[in-house]
Amino acid sequence: MTPAPTELLPHRPPFLFVDRVLALDADSVRTARTFRPEEDFFRGHFPGNPIVPGVLLVEAMAQAMALLATHRHPGQQVYLTGIDRARFRQPVLPGQEVELSVRVEGVRLGVFRAKAEAQVAGVRVADAVLSGLVADVGS
Repeated sequence: MTPAPTELLPHRPPFLFVDRVLALDADSVRTARTFRPEEDFFRGHFPGNPIVPGVLLVEAMAQAMALLATHRHPGQQVYLTGIDRARFRQPVLPGQEVELSVRVEGVRLGVFRAKAEAQVAGVRVADAVLSGLVADVGS
């Protein structure tokens, strides 16, 4: 059974961008997030042609990475330290469900590095290489 995102992440609405965990093991995670049309950021990004801001897609991928890292390192927290090679390939529209996949590339000196990808209906919409510091809560 997969955990609820709030069991592993400190994030809470309105800044929780993982609705559910689809699969989780020691090396990878798949999560999902539906960007609901009533979310406030759509009012300004962009009026008449709303799309999910790229920074929120990166944040969703980073939260999926943090979920994976805290699964591997219980009792610790992950602080995003790097975003490399981020690409936004297609817009994400209100009401679309985004599947976020993250796979561990390595952990060195407490820094967790992972390849992240976001897809809508099987089509890649964004990807990045993310890194985060795994540390004790409150560090």
